Amino acid sequence: MKKTYKLLLFILLIISQSCFYDLEEDTSSIFTLDELNSEADITAALSAIFRTYESEVAQEPHFRQIVGFGSDDITTWWGGNKAPLRVFDRFDYGNGENSSILWLDRPWDGYWEVIYYSNSLIDGLKTSEAPEDVVTLGDGEARFFRAMSYLNLVKGWGNMPIILDGVKPTGDETRATVVENYAQIEADLMIAENSLPGPESVAPGRVSSAAAKVVLADLYLTWSGWPAKDNSKYQEAAAKAKEVIDLGFFELLPIDELWKTENQNSREAIFAFQVSLEENIWNPFPQHYSFHESRGWSDMYPERQFFYDFPEGPRKDITFNTEIPQYGVSQGTITVLDPSSVPWQSSQRVHPMYGKFTISENLTLSDRLYGARAFEEYRYAEVLLIYAEASARANGGIASGEALEAYNQIRRRAEGLPFNVPSVSVDAVTVTADEIFVEKGWELAGEGKRWFDLVRMEKVAEANASRDPTEEVPLARSVSEIGWEQYIAPIPFSTISTSKLVQNPEGFKINP
Repeated sequence: MKKTYKLLLFILLIISQSCFYDLEEDTSSIFTLDELNSEADITAALSAIFRTYESEVAQEPHFRQIVGFGSDDITTWWGGNKAPLRVFDRFDYGNGENSSILWLDRPWDGYWEVIYYSNSLIDGLKTSEAPEDVVTLGDGEARFFRAMSYLNLVKGWGNMPIILDGVKPTGDETRATVVENYAQIEADLMIAENSLPGPESVAPGRVSSAAAKVVLADLYLTWSGWPAKDNSKYQEAAAKAKEVIDLGFFELLPIDELWKTENQNSREAIFAFQVSLEENIWNPFPQHYSFHESRGWSDMYPERQFFYDFPEGPRKDITFNTEIPQYGVSQGTITVLDPSSVPWQSSQRVHPMYGKFTISENLTLSDRLYGARAFEEYRYAEVLLIYAEASARANGGIASGEALEAYNQIRRRAEGLPFNVPSVSVDAVTVTADEIFVEKGWELAGEGKRWFDLVRMEKVAEANASRDPTEEVPLARSVSEIGWEQYIAPIPFSTISTSKLVQNPEGFKINP
C-alpha cells in the first residue's frame, strides 16, 4: 500500500507540474514508476524535477536568497512588502523568532519538493526496463538535484533530516547532523559524476559530470569552514575543481560579453537553467534587481559600502548600473521616459542597481521587466576561485603555480584583458587565500554566493562592521551581537509546528 501511494503521488506531481508549465514532453505513457520503460518516460519524469527547481527555487532570487540578506553585497527596500527580507538584512532572528514570516518557506518547500521528486525517480529506476545507459543518466541527474537541494538546505538552515524515499514526511523524522548531511550529499554527487556524460556531450540545461564535480568542490569548500571546520577538505575541494579545469572545455568570456543574452550557455556556464519565450518561461532577474522606477520590484541591490569598495575597472562598470533607467507603461507596454535615466544618488532607492542582471532585460514581454537569457547556477569563474582559494588554504595560505594562475585569470578578465594572456600590469606574483576570498566576493557579487562564503569563514560580523551608517535598513542587533545563531535561518514555523523537528538553534548539531 505504501509503495502504491508513493507512485500515485509522484505521478500526480508530474502531471500537475507538466500542466502548469505546459511542458512538451508526453507524460501519457507514465502510469506508475514501475513502468519507466523508455527514454521518453524518464525524460518526462525528470522534467518535473528540472522545472520545480527552476520555478520554485532558482527563478525567484529574492525568495531563494532570503536567508542571505545579511550579506554585504545585497540589501533591500526599507518599505513596501520587503519586511521578510528586512528580517534577515537586520539580523532580526537567531533564537527561533520570525520563523513564521512570509517567503521563508518558499525556498524551503521548493528544495524539499525537488528532493521528493528525485527520491521517487531514483526508486522507480531500480525496476525500470529502459536501456541501461538511459537509466544511469536519469539516476545521475536525479541524484545531482537531490544533492544540490540538500546542500542548499544545509547551508541555509543547518542540519536536515535525511529522507531518501519519495513519501512526504510523516512528521516523525529527526534531524541528522551537519556532517551526516555532507556525507549523504557527497555520496550522491560521486555517483552522479560517474554516471553523467562530459560537458561536450550535453545540451544546454542538462547536467554534465562537470556540474557534479563543481557541486562536489562547493561541498568540500563548505565542509572545510564553519561549522564542521574540517581543513582536510580544502585539498579535496581544490582537487575536484582542478578536474573541471583540466577538462579544457570551459573558459571565461570577455567581461563586456558575459551577461549578454546572445552569450547565454557559453563555455563559462557550468550549469544553467533555460528560458523559453514560446512557453512563457522567462528570466525574472531583471525585475527583482531593478527599482520600481525601472519597472522592477526593488527587491535587492548592493549595499553602498560594498559598491564603494568594489575595485574600479571594466568589471565594476558591468556589474553595477549607476544610471538608473526611467520606464513607464503605456497600454501594457513599457516605455522610456524623459529623462531616460537619473544618477543613482537621485534615484528612488538612492543606491546603484546590479547591472549584470539587467543587461538582458526585454521591454516587450510584459509591463514589468523580464529577460530571455538562461541563468547560471554555477559558472567557470567560480570554479577557478574555488580552486585558487582551496589550494592556498591547503598549502599554508598562499596560492602558487596553477592556483595563482587561476586567480590571475579572473583578475585579467576583470580588467578587460584576455584571461589567458599574462599581464605584467595586472598579474599578482603572490596572493593569499584571504585575498582570493575577497576577489570571489567581487566576481560573484549579487549571485547568492557571498553570504555562504562569509558564514563558512565566520566573517559575517566583520563584513557588517564596515556597513555604511546611512543604510536605510537599520540593524536589529549590534555587530558585536552577531554570532553563529545568525549563520542559520529559523526553520519555517509551518514545518516545526507539524513535525518533531527541533527549531534552531537548539536543534542544530554538527557532528554525530
